[in-house]
Amino acid sequence: MGAVCIVGLLLPDIDEEKTIKNVKNYFEHEFPRLIAQSHMSLTYVQSPSFDCIGSGINTRNTQEDKIVGKLGAKEYIQITMKLISNCPHDYMVILKNYYIHNMTNVDLQELLGYGQTRCNELKNMALLYFADAFIDYYDLHVYIPENKKSDVMPTY
Repeated sequence: MGAVCIVGLLLPDIDEEKTIKNVKNYFEHEFPRLIAQSHMSLTYVQSPSFDCIGSGINTRNTQEDKIVGKLGAKEYIQITMKLISNCPHDYMVILKNYYIHNMTNVDLQELLGYGQTRCNELKNMALLYFADAFIDYYDLHVYIPENKKSDVMPTY
């Protein structure tokens, strides 16, 4: 009899496909809106100097923060860029170049040295990794309800 996977007991099951879709939506639609609300330029966010942002990030959600909406947008941009920079190398390259710098799939494949299939697999893994990292600020996961989970527990 194999041991039960403890991770399955600690972390709720997510719908990976829908979670990936949420993270894509964040990068393709919400992140550009945050840039617009912060009155920062996309060029500034894409600059190498923006990668060296500090970690003094406040995640309060008070009435005062709502009034100063620009501050909240800037914080989310800083958080996003910091989390991307802290990703494993291939994930960081994918998130930064594809979603921030708008690199094409072909150029990204060439940069990483992988074919289309592997590059797409890594892109999905990077999006799931980002969702896990971003959870302290906003939860982009889509969870599988208890009644929809598989009865089969993985064993090792």
